[in-house]
Amino acid sequence: MKKNVLFVVDERCTGGVSVLLTDIFNMIDTTQLDIDLLVLHNRGKMFEKLPSNVHLIFGNSYFDAVDLSLITALKSKNLKTIFHKIRLIAELKTGLIKKRIVWERKKILKKHYDYEIAFKDGFTAVFTAYGDSDIKYHWIQYNYRTANPNSKYPKLFAEVLKKFDKIIAVSQGIADDFNHIYHLESKMKIISNLVDNERIKKLAKENSDLVIDKNKLNIICVGRLINSHKGYDRLIDIVNRLNQENLFSDCILRIFGDGPDFVNLENQIINCHLEDKVFLMGAVNNPYKYFNDQDLFILPSYYEAFGLVIVESLILHVPVLATKNDNTDLMINNQKNGLIVENSTKGLYDGLKYLLENRAVLEEYKENLLNYIYDNREIICEINKLFDK
Repeated sequence: MKKNVLFVVDERCTGGVSVLLTDIFNMIDTTQLDIDLLVLHNRGKMFEKLPSNVHLIFGNSYFDAVDLSLITALKSKNLKTIFHKIRLIAELKTGLIKKRIVWERKKILKKHYDYEIAFKDGFTAVFTAYGDSDIKYHWIQYNYRTANPNSKYPKLFAEVLKKFDKIIAVSQGIADDFNHIYHLESKMKIISNLVDNERIKKLAKENSDLVIDKNKLNIICVGRLINSHKGYDRLIDIVNRLNQENLFSDCILRIFGDGPDFVNLENQIINCHLEDKVFLMGAVNNPYKYFNDQDLFILPSYYEAFGLVIVESLILHVPVLATKNDNTDLMINNQKNGLIVENSTKGLYDGLKYLLENRAVLEEYKENLLNYIYDNREIICEINKLFDK
C-alpha cells in the first residue's frame, strides 16, 4: 500500500525552495508514495511540471497573506489582503492559530497523511505542527542566528518545533545556528540539497533571446531582489566604484529575478549612470539558458543557507564569486573554480576587482569546471530513508 505524503510550502515563486522541491520529486524513489504538494497561497508560477504521482493543491483565502509582510500587505491597498494579514498576525500572537489551523485543514485536506513535511521555515511549520499527520518533518533552510523567521512569535514556535519528529537542516552550519536558539539536537538530521545535474544542463540548451557581446566580460546574478538578504544594492555600489576606476568599462552585469526591491535597484542604477552596464532582466521561468557564454556568476548575499544557485552555476561551467556563507566553502573549491570573499562590501569589492584585473584567473576557473558534477547519490539515499518507517 502506498504511503500518503504531504509537502507544505507557502507560495510557488521562483527561488531555491521551489527548485529544490522539484528536484526532490524528480529524483527520489516515489513508487511507494502518493504525494500531495500544498501551496498555501497560490502566488507564482513554479510547480507547473510535476511527476504524475505528485498532486498540486492550494490553500483557501485564509492563507492569502501568509507569505506577505505587513508592510507589503498595507502597500497593496487591498482591504481583503490587509484584513487577512492583520487577522493572521493577531491569531499568531494570541495562540488562537492552533484552533484555526485545525479548522482550515479540514476545509483543504481530504485525506489523512502518513508523513507531512513543512518544507519552508516559518508559517508552514505552524500549519504542519497542529495537523494530525502521523510523522512530521520540518525542513529548515534559514540561517537562524542571522535571520530567524520565527523571532516575532518565540513562545508559539518554542511549542511548534517540539511537535516534529525530525528537523532536517541543509547544512551543519544551519543546524548549529538553529540549535543555538532552540536546542533540539536530538531531533536534528543533516541532509544537503539535491541538485539535478541533467535537468539543469537540459534547460541550459533551450534557445535564449539574449544577445551576448563576447568582447565584453559578461557577469550574471540570479535571485530574489531583496537587498537585505541578497545584497544587490551593495553590488551595484561596488560596480559603480569600479566603473569610476575604469575597471568595469568592458563589462556587463545582468541580474535575473524579481522582488520588492526591483524599483529601488532600478533607481540606484539610474542614479549611478550605469544604464549601459547593469541590467535588471526581471523574473524568468528558465534562468539556466542565460548562463551560456557568461564569464562569471556573482552571489553577493548577506546570508545564504545553502546557495543552491552556486552549484547550478558550477554545473554550467560558470565560475562563481561569492560572499562567505554557510556551505559556501563546501560548494566552491576556492581559487580553483571560484572565489570566496569576506562577507562585507570591502571583501566583495576586493574580490571583483581582483578578477577584473586578472582575467586569466577566470579562464583557469572555467577550465577546472569542464568535468564538474554534483554528486547526489548519498543525498537521495538519505531522503528515501525518511519514508521507510
